Amino acid sequence: MISWARLRLNVWRRKRPLEWQRTLAMSACIGVLGALSTIGFRELILLAERCAYGASGSLVGIARSLTWWQRILAPTVGGVLAGLLLTWARRQPEQEKGSDYMEAVALGSGHLGVRASMLRALSATATVASGGAIGREGPMVQLAALCGSLLGRWQQLPVPRRRLYVACGAAAGIATAYNAPIAGAMFVAEIVLRSLAIESLGPLIVAAVAANTVVGQWSDYAPVYHMPAFKLGHGAPTLILAALGVIAGFLAPCYLAVLDMGRKLFDRWDGQAWQKLAAGGLLAGSLSVLHPGVWGNGYSVVNLILQGPWLWQALLAILLLKLLAVAATVGSGAVGGIFTPTLFTGAVIGALFGMAAETFWPGQIPIPSAVVVGMGAFLAACTHAPLMSILMLFEMTESYSVVAPLMAACVLGYSVSRLLRERSIYASANGHRLHAPVLTMASDLLRYDPPAIRIGQTMQELEQVFLQRRWQHVYVLDESEKFVGAISLHDFSPMRTAASDAVLPWPLVLLRADYPYVQDTAPMWQVLEAFARHPGERLPVLTADGLLSGYVTKTDLVLMFKKSTAE
Repeated sequence: MISWARLRLNVWRRKRPLEWQRTLAMSACIGVLGALSTIGFRELILLAERCAYGASGSLVGIARSLTWWQRILAPTVGGVLAGLLLTWARRQPEQEKGSDYMEAVALGSGHLGVRASMLRALSATATVASGGAIGREGPMVQLAALCGSLLGRWQQLPVPRRRLYVACGAAAGIATAYNAPIAGAMFVAEIVLRSLAIESLGPLIVAAVAANTVVGQWSDYAPVYHMPAFKLGHGAPTLILAALGVIAGFLAPCYLAVLDMGRKLFDRWDGQAWQKLAAGGLLAGSLSVLHPGVWGNGYSVVNLILQGPWLWQALLAILLLKLLAVAATVGSGAVGGIFTPTLFTGAVIGALFGMAAETFWPGQIPIPSAVVVGMGAFLAACTHAPLMSILMLFEMTESYSVVAPLMAACVLGYSVSRLLRERSIYASANGHRLHAPVLTMASDLLRYDPPAIRIGQTMQELEQVFLQRRWQHVYVLDESEKFVGAISLHDFSPMRTAASDAVLPWPLVLLRADYPYVQDTAPMWQVLEAFARHPGERLPVLTADGLLSGYVTKTDLVLMFKKSTAE
């Protein structure tokens, strides 16, 4: 007759969560926390706008209600405040400085400083709320990624897993910012991780979906861009709109060159951060005197372009003014996102293309379709991520009729731009990402607190270890704390049949003295060879004295090698 204890062990062995399942569960938690942090940041910006102007919402609408000198003053004062906060963030202790979330994923630490990230978010709030020509998605994603970093540090996870948690937070932040869970996961996979491997894509998707679910409960779901009704034919219209990808591919390097020029001009100025950001705000504010649409990230202006007719002269003027304002804001070192201003540029290019197409092919190319395709093609050309761009525009507009030309234009835009300029918009802003250090030893992947039992302990104590940790093997230590082997759950279960055995020491016949292990100084190729001979998920890690210091997992090793090959 099978004992109750043996039955419990068999149930735990069959139902215990795997490492992969635990990772997905943690990804969902990161998604929820990331969504809450980005929602909080969005509310903080609205509060800052209400305090400054007595109203919140469209920054372009607020700018229209101000006098000319107020349009200049607001971004300038906002730049001063943002610069002071940014200086404060840079003065944090080294362990609190952290880094940008892309650096945290690419450079190997997976560490984001809490105080520095919060101060950078406050700096971004000052810039965005005062009318700076920059997106709010950057700090939103940074705060969501911080949630992943904190969970990874709290669990004392090895570097590859902490990187993955930060990436999950970033995916959650993008999904929250744009109501685009699929594109959020693809953004991080294509641009940050540069890999579509299921080991990383699965957790990214779970985090993005969890974040999107939280946002859906917080507010009514609606596409970011409000598309008017239009009818787009097949065949010739698809080919015509695909040509927009070629145009975007040629213009994207010029756009990136203007942004680089803005950074270089401000870098030559040996001024304080608050002085540079104030100058950037002053320039953006001065340009807004000519057109209030210069304020903000361009989201509201794109919706206006989608809804109504514009003169081509007006579109060209707002494009040039906005480009100069974005270059001034980004070049001054303001904290924020460049994603939405890039979409704005693509939208105006698409609208101008649609007007030109109407001259040659009347009635075949609706302006809204050209705007959507222009945004996607220009985004793909700037980010070098065509798949993400396709999914992003589809989710943000929910316009299925433009999917075919959108796909063609995004691929063409990426292909042409990559020929002319190897580095994307994110590589330009974070060039040091291209030189990531490589993890070299088993200790770089070390996890702590493995389940262990000592020689001479009872069967009941051994059973409790199996029940509490739910591992297939328990590591065995001798009286001097040195590793001597492991005990398999498969071997232990048949022997746990009588209650009287509970107080007896576990029999040494259970010990597998030949259980494989790796030294903490073992190079990665030796760890890989050890796993090739071992079917399990984990291996113990020993010091030079034979002491058990922790363990490594096969999943972490796969993530590390995947990242190394991507570099």
